[in-house]
Amino acid sequence: MYLRNGWYYSDFYTSEGIRVRHALKTQNPEEAKRLERALQKKLSGMDLCATEIIFWADFKEWFFDFLERNKSPLTARIHKLAIRYLEEYHKPVYLRDITPEFILNFKTFLFQKALSNKGKPGPGGRNRDVRAIKTMMRIAEKFKKIGVKQAWEVVEPDKSEIINRTEFHTIKELQIIANILQDKGDLFTVFLLAWEEGLRRGEIAFLYKTDYNPTTHTITISKKQDWSPKTKKSARTIPLRPDSEQAILQSIQRSPASSPYIINIPGDRYKGDYLSYHYIQAIKTGAPFLHSFLHKLRHTFGSLLVQQGVHLKIIADLMGHCSVAMTEKYVHFGQSVFAEAVQKMPKLKL
Repeated sequence: MYLRNGWYYSDFYTSEGIRVRHALKTQNPEEAKRLERALQKKLSGMDLCATEIIFWADFKEWFFDFLERNKSPLTARIHKLAIRYLEEYHKPVYLRDITPEFILNFKTFLFQKALSNKGKPGPGGRNRDVRAIKTMMRIAEKFKKIGVKQAWEVVEPDKSEIINRTEFHTIKELQIIANILQDKGDLFTVFLLAWEEGLRRGEIAFLYKTDYNPTTHTITISKKQDWSPKTKKSARTIPLRPDSEQAILQSIQRSPASSPYIINIPGDRYKGDYLSYHYIQAIKTGAPFLHSFLHKLRHTFGSLLVQQGVHLKIIADLMGHCSVAMTEKYVHFGQSVFAEAVQKMPKLKL
């Protein structure tokens, strides 16, 4: 049993040697122990590896129950959406109908769907849906619900996702967003922390008041009891720009004394759309013509630093990336950089 993002998770092996990791959905250690014992007792009476499942409908019922018992609501929702798209493409009769070739055709279907649906699902969404189906089939193999193992690795990710990740805002667009959010309290602080400091959504949501150091004018991203950074490299200390520091101070003043967090926007901060929902709704209302999302502000942070000539290694450390290769996917050169580069070409005497 372990604690992750504020919730207890059980982690044990069944008598058949199957590892079970399950969200217990409680913050109480005693209650978590009780729930884990109940889960172990329940699974001891189930032969998870007993029989192969022939029909897709039967497997789908089993898999949905598996998601309910073992995965977070967000992960379960991702899998169920992928399955809905899969059945929209072609509803299988037998579980064995789903092969690598089937998934490759499913990828093509998702691409065609995006072309006729204003680009949705985008490359990131398509990769997520395909990855969810591959994971589902690997789980089927692991629990011996299907007898034939397949080479799922032949279904490669859509490389255009890398191009999509280079989306960034211009200074003019940032000014429009700033004007919309300036009187939105903590949402304005979220905006500044994302584009001026390059923070991820989760890093902003779980930023403690004690993470702000008024002496050094910095914020520190570090592991907490209810949250952990994405990777070890994500733990870092970032210098604050004056606007961001001022916004943080104002958010701390607004924050209830009982809250340890700098940002206190209503909602469940453990959910994936916490902050994102409020941000997107504000932009849609104030500038419906503008395509903006929180992570795009983080892309902008990296892209603008590159355009100012900052070394990629420095940007990688500021953004908490494990490698410069990851940073290269997130940054983009603006047209002004291209124009400046062309001007450096030697001239001929004509």
